[in-house]
Amino acid sequence: MMTSSSRLGWLLAGGILFLSFGYTEMQGSDLWWHLAAGREILQTGTLWMVDDWSFTAAGHTWRNHEWLADIVYYGWASLWSVESLVYWKWLLVLLTFCTLQYVLRRETESNIAAFLCASFAVIVAAPFIDVRPHLYSLLLFVVLLLALLNRRTRTWKLALLFVLWANLHGGFFFGLMALGILLFPWRNLELDAIKGAVGIGLICLVACLLNPSGLQSLYFPLTYAFDAESPFRSLGEWLSPFRKGGIQSPYFFWMLYAAPVVALAYLIPAVRRSVGVPWEGLVLSGLTLAMAVTSRRFIPLFAISFAVMSAPLVAFGLQKLKDQRLQLGLGLVAVLLAVLKLAPYPLAAGPAYHYLTAEYSYPIDTLDFMQANKMKGNVYALYNWGGYIHWRTDGALKVFIDGRADTIYDDRTYLDYVGLLTSRPGWISQLEQSQADYFLWPLLSYGGGNRGDELIKTGNWRLIHQDSVSFLLERTTARQPRKYQAGPDTAYRNLAQAVISVSKGKHAEAIAFANRTRSEIPYQKGACNLLFESHTSLGDKASADEVSRQCRGYFPSPLLRR
Repeated sequence: MMTSSSRLGWLLAGGILFLSFGYTEMQGSDLWWHLAAGREILQTGTLWMVDDWSFTAAGHTWRNHEWLADIVYYGWASLWSVESLVYWKWLLVLLTFCTLQYVLRRETESNIAAFLCASFAVIVAAPFIDVRPHLYSLLLFVVLLLALLNRRTRTWKLALLFVLWANLHGGFFFGLMALGILLFPWRNLELDAIKGAVGIGLICLVACLLNPSGLQSLYFPLTYAFDAESPFRSLGEWLSPFRKGGIQSPYFFWMLYAAPVVALAYLIPAVRRSVGVPWEGLVLSGLTLAMAVTSRRFIPLFAISFAVMSAPLVAFGLQKLKDQRLQLGLGLVAVLLAVLKLAPYPLAAGPAYHYLTAEYSYPIDTLDFMQANKMKGNVYALYNWGGYIHWRTDGALKVFIDGRADTIYDDRTYLDYVGLLTSRPGWISQLEQSQADYFLWPLLSYGGGNRGDELIKTGNWRLIHQDSVSFLLERTTARQPRKYQAGPDTAYRNLAQAVISVSKGKHAEAIAFANRTRSEIPYQKGACNLLFESHTSLGDKASADEVSRQCRGYFPSPLLRR
């Protein structure tokens, strides 16, 4: 009974702690086009998709290897709202790392070692845990460990796993490599055992071909991996962790330096006699480390692999902590600490979704304005906003480029976009030679300079709308001037008015508009920061501090003023 209670306590501690690391704030560009793609698949009734969302790749075949994830996204959002997708994320985080903790406990028979190693894995992986289908690859990798780490599983079950994986996320290709490592008979190098492993691997490989892209789904990841010249590899999320920019995982470097020390520890005879050599963990760690130093997106896979490699050693070091009462007591302490870690964060979908998806950074009011005026045509927009435009307009507004990257766009299109993004000489000419009717860009211009003013000075563009984060220009040479109606009166329209008032130095007026926004969305990040700054500008520190306290009560974001 004591053993069961101790095990349950450590698993509970793990679940609460893992959930607390599911609050990474990230402006991902993928969520929106995944939602739109799920809707598109159900609207058209086909999995073989062509592009009708852009004016640069219109009619091109789209290799959408994540179609099943898109349907899940859209179905979930249709049933329970878009905001509830944070619950989908938390569910996958819990399933992934609780399963990892269970696997480590099974392999080491140490509750404490399993908890510590799984916890370190989630800490390292946390910066990459956003609302996107790659979470399926993390979960299915751990399921593969559950099925094959010092265990046997029926071949048909593994084949079904890979059919599912190949239609949820492109990470199935890594799954095949992990499968080979887990199937290899490290401790029984007989020919029959090797033949059996190869046979199972081939069956799973064939199973992966059961997807809309067929064989392309296998060689596309290879082409991408070995094409060092691909400009898409310069995207921040794919950069090496040793380069500046993109997502950062500070604790990765601790794990990076610890990995060779842990591996070498298994050379010690006393360690090998006690725990053996975790060949699968060592080889998986080596593979995923090589992947992670090439591209930071693979750091979560390395974190999980490192947990498998290090858990037996940690259990060996903690073998004296066998007293059941002591384990139960430590488990209760772990639960308490995990609760304290989670306590500042909301379980409500609204504020969590607002911050976890950086909803506040999207041109919500501008899209309201464009839809109110039934605007159609080509819009040159920020890369991260492309998917959001698809989700909001269902193809009525076509973009230059979006987060689907090289699954649809060629290198030239991306390089042209980067030229504009970085204000490369000739960017205005490049924009005007495009077929864009509109230019939608952040108020705080990416790449330096004030693009709006520069374009308006040419006489070929005019400002037709501005909200709290963006401005919208229309090409003057494309059509006769049109009289537009105002967008709907919403919280985001009031926030746009507040930003305009601040730009004119009218802080009292800005406070009134921002308070209207917060009356509907009390946790709205832009309104919170604007109120803090406006009260501070008027010398009202007490009101500024109260706004900060209230807003942080909804979500303790480091991006909120204090």
